[in-house]
Amino acid sequence: MPAYREKEPRYINFLIVPDGKEEPYTYRVRRGWLYVAGAFLALIVVLIVFGALSYWKVAEVALDYNRLKEENFKLVKSLQKIEKLKKDLEWVKQYETQIRSSLNGYVTIEEAADNDTLVSQKLDFARMSSLRKRTIFNYVPSYMPVDGFMARGFETTALFTDPHLGLDIAAPTGTPVKAVANGVVLFSGWTDAGGYTIILEHDYGFISVYKHNERNLVNKLERVTRGQVIALLGNTGKITSGPHLHLEIWKNGLPVDPVRYLPLTKQ
Repeated sequence: MPAYREKEPRYINFLIVPDGKEEPYTYRVRRGWLYVAGAFLALIVVLIVFGALSYWKVAEVALDYNRLKEENFKLVKSLQKIEKLKKDLEWVKQYETQIRSSLNGYVTIEEAADNDTLVSQKLDFARMSSLRKRTIFNYVPSYMPVDGFMARGFETTALFTDPHLGLDIAAPTGTPVKAVANGVVLFSGWTDAGGYTIILEHDYGFISVYKHNERNLVNKLERVTRGQVIALLGNTGKITSGPHLHLEIWKNGLPVDPVRYLPLTKQ
């Protein structure tokens, strides 16, 4: 004869005893509802864990997207720099062609009566070629304006900071600042951000800018020559963190990297 099994109760009673003088009371709950509540809580925990894992995956994808976006931005900027370098190279080639064509009108090397005359003509041609090149490059940026060290270079690739459209050259206060090429003073005065500032206009679409000077030594519309002292290096203006020259070079209305045109050694 099978053993007798007691039937499970359909309800579960909870006895609640208050802290005060109130009488204890009983709270009665169906056993099935407890099972449903337990299953519901377990489902909530599973959903929370699943949601946390999903959020982490989405966050990783977003970080990868931002990283790829920044790398793509830098790649585009690098390609733009390469294109600018190609244009600058073409510009140099064009000027070399102009130099050679202009010299053809000065010297004609014909068959000489003796070797001494031929050698003399070749030497004259070389001297005139050198003189012509020096004359042209007096009017384009080609002179280091300050004897110092480069504190910050030309930057246009930063996503979260302002671009730095020039070259910072650190040196002691009062160091002479020289013109990078022959030109005319477009501006010589004070600006809030750059302090005492000078802007020179040169030939072939070039403009040079000199900021944070301690004192300007040239006036507006004054003509200056390559290597002439135009200011004294300083630390003026709001956007500066120490004595230095902020040099910008613009060509045809666009900023270019000064390192492309200036020698980084003493002259």
